[in-house]
Amino acid sequence: MKVSLRITLTLLLVLSFSFDNNWISSATFSKSEILTNQDQIELNRILSHEKIIQIDSLLNKYESQNNFHGNILVAIDGAVVAERAMGYADPIRRTPCNTSMVYQLASVSKQFTAAAIMLLKADGRLDFSDKITKYIPEIPYNSVTISHLLHHTGGMPNYMYLVDKYWNENYPPDNEDVINLMARYKLPVFFRAGYRYNYSNTGYMLLATVVQRVSGLSLNQFLQRRIFAPLGMKDTYVYSSADAEDHKHISGFRPLRRGYASIPETLNDGPVGDKGVCSTLADLFIWDRALYEGFPLSSTLVEEAFTPVVAANGRQVDYGYGFRIKQVNGDKAIYHNGVWEGFRTNFHRYPTHRNTIIALNNTSIRNNHLLVSQIENILYGGNPDDPTKLLVYLTIEEGLDHAFETFLSLSPQERESSVDFQKIIQAAGYLASTGKIHKAAELSQLIEKATATEHSQSKL
Repeated sequence: MKVSLRITLTLLLVLSFSFDNNWISSATFSKSEILTNQDQIELNRILSHEKIIQIDSLLNKYESQNNFHGNILVAIDGAVVAERAMGYADPIRRTPCNTSMVYQLASVSKQFTAAAIMLLKADGRLDFSDKITKYIPEIPYNSVTISHLLHHTGGMPNYMYLVDKYWNENYPPDNEDVINLMARYKLPVFFRAGYRYNYSNTGYMLLATVVQRVSGLSLNQFLQRRIFAPLGMKDTYVYSSADAEDHKHISGFRPLRRGYASIPETLNDGPVGDKGVCSTLADLFIWDRALYEGFPLSSTLVEEAFTPVVAANGRQVDYGYGFRIKQVNGDKAIYHNGVWEGFRTNFHRYPTHRNTIIALNNTSIRNNHLLVSQIENILYGGNPDDPTKLLVYLTIEEGLDHAFETFLSLSPQERESSVDFQKIIQAAGYLASTGKIHKAAELSQLIEKATATEHSQSKL
C-alpha cells in the first residue's frame, strides 16, 4: 500500500471514530474490553477474509459435486469460521446430515484413551515406565511398558486376529474377554519392545484395560467423570457392542456399484480403547479448546503428549500420546485420522496459530484426507505468520508499544507487501462498534505511528 494512501486511510479512520487523546483519556467505558467469542469470529472475518472465502468456496464445490457426506469444522485463531453438514447421514434413505450428528471416531478415539492414562499418571496411580504386566499380569509381555503402548513401540500382536479366529460365542467380546484370549494363545511380539514403531490397535485396547483395572470404572465411566462431563461434552461417549446399551451415533455405509450398503457391527466392536469413542463436531471443538487451557490435562502433560520419542533403533517416532505429529509450513500439527466400518475421521490441530480442522464421515468415501489437505493448504499455503494479523492481536493483547516495536522490526519489503492497513482499519471499526474503544483507539494510533514512520522514511 502506498504511503499516501495509508495516510489517507488513517485520516479517514481518525475522523470516523473521532479518536483524539483527550477524548480517549476522559472516556468512561461502559462495556468490557475483553474480547468475546463473537468478537474473535468477527475479527477473523476481517483479518482472514480471503482464507475464509477460499474455504467456503472449496466446501461449496464438494457439496455441489456430492463428493463428501458428513460434517466439517474449520477454526482459525481459535474461532470457528466454517461448520458445515453435507450430503447424507443415511445415503440409502437419503437422510441429510446435520452438524449435531454423532459419529464413531474410529482411531481418533486413541487420544481419549491416552488422556485417561495421563490423568491416572497425574493422580499418582501409575507411571508411564510401568510394565503392562503390573496391571495385566496374565499376558506374556514382561518387557512392554505403558510408554511403549502409548507410542506404538511395544510390538504387540493383533488382537483382532485372535477375536476373528478364536472367539466362538454368539455375542461380542469385551476387553477382558480379549485379555483372556491373549493369555491363552500367547501370540509372540513382532519385535523387541521399544526398538521400532508399529501402529498397534492392541496397545490402546490394553491401555483402556489398564484404565478399567486401576480405576474400577469402565473406560466410558472414567472419561465421563473426568473429561466429558466436566467439559460439557454432552454428546460424547464410549460405545461397546458388548455392553448392549442404546447409542446415538449413526451407522456406517459402504458404496456399491449402485448406491450404498449399511455396514453391520462386527465382533471387534466390543473391545474399546483403540476405537469406540463417539462424538460430534461441537464436542470435539470443546476438547480442542480444552487442550490449551490446562484442564482436565495439565499443560505439562499436554506438551509431553505432543512430543515425539526416539526408538531404540535411533529413529524418531512422530507419535506422542494418542496423537500423530508433523510439520506444516513450519507449524507443528497435532493430528489423528481414523477408519472403521464406514467411518472416516480427521482431527487436526495447529497449536501455534490455534487452527483446527475436523472432518467426520460415515460412507467410506476416501476423500476426507484430500479435503483436509486442501483446507490445510488454504491455511498454510500463504504466510501463516500474517504480519497484519500479528500486529492487530499484539495491539489487542499486549498493547500499542509491543505492536509498534514489531512493526519496526519488519523489513521495508514486508511492510509494503504484507501489512494491510485497510484490514487494521476494519478491525478498529468493529472494536469501536462493540464498545471496545480503548483497543480500537490503540489500533488507530498504531496506524498513525506506522504511517508517520513510513512517510518520514520515504523522504530519506
